Amino acid sequence: MYVKSLKLINFRNYDEAHLNFNKNINLLLGKNGQGKTNILEAIYSLSIGKSFRTNRDKDLIKFDKKNSYVGGLFVKEEDDNIIEVVIRKDSKKGIKVNKISIEKISQLLGNLNVVVFSPEDLKLVKEGPKERRKFIDREISQIIPMYYNYILNYNKILIQRNKLLKSNYINENLLDIYDERLCEYGSYIYFYRRDFIKKIGILAQLIHKKLTDEIEELKIKYINQIDVNFDNTCEDIRDKFLKILKSNRELDKQNRTTKFGPHRDDINILINSLDVRLYGSQGQQRTASISLKLSEIELIKEEIGEYPVLLLDDIFSELDQKRQQLLVDSFEHIQVFITSAEDTHKRIFENKDVSIFYIEKGRAIY
Repeated sequence: MYVKSLKLINFRNYDEAHLNFNKNINLLLGKNGQGKTNILEAIYSLSIGKSFRTNRDKDLIKFDKKNSYVGGLFVKEEDDNIIEVVIRKDSKKGIKVNKISIEKISQLLGNLNVVVFSPEDLKLVKEGPKERRKFIDREISQIIPMYYNYILNYNKILIQRNKLLKSNYINENLLDIYDERLCEYGSYIYFYRRDFIKKIGILAQLIHKKLTDEIEELKIKYINQIDVNFDNTCEDIRDKFLKILKSNRELDKQNRTTKFGPHRDDINILINSLDVRLYGSQGQQRTASISLKLSEIELIKEEIGEYPVLLLDDIFSELDQKRQQLLVDSFEHIQVFITSAEDTHKRIFENKDVSIFYIEKGRAIY
């Protein structure tokens, strides 16, 4: 899988651009604020339907313009495909896949698989549970697009349940309905997270050993409140979740919020049996983050049969030379887009098949 070309109109600081890419390595060089990351952001929006930097679609429209356009031609299973995204200030966003309009983001997910790795991802290990849940949900949604709908519906019911818990009068029958629906969607979330974490844990362990010359053993554990195990079916998980909700209803009413559910999940990341978030050095935390990201790439390959496109946003400035080289050496058979403000980073790609783009004020020279 690889992106052949990208067309931008009124996107961020680009008036209009048409770029043709190398199927292997694409290095985007330029000073900060020139538009390097905007290209990665445009490619990501073709995959996920939104930015990895902002939740506001209107931020992607060039100042003083009413609409922006992103179109990408990509190859998947040896066939050409096209995705187009139109963002409008005054109306709904429009997305087409192979010239056919789609109504739901779940219809977009899984067409162009992308993994983004930014300096923020290096904080994946030491940040809070919300960031780790976001990482898990984003990747499962690419592999199993229906999962995205489970998350949307779960969060919608969760908001309604919490609103009811905060009200002066709590309708117990309505609370029963919310509990049933929360458990319906929540059981699928628990089920798919459990399987994803097991698979990615095995891959991350192997990758981490390689990155640390067999010195460190990485383990990932799924932390959840209902004791999900690998023998549980979705129905088993649903029953467990419902039992927890009912037995803790009075506690939820006192706290006026839902204290139990997959919205409280986390993962525990251990190196040599120690919690790396609490006891790991900065170098160990970063290497663990790299292992997680690389395992994500390998898992997508296992699940869909092709490697995803990899977007690296200013990562090399955050890594020492050894980790830079380890990362580059893992790029075989993967199309990669890399942004850097350091011209000296070109040396990392000596003897590699690389195309270099110089980005300045929303223009690309190559």
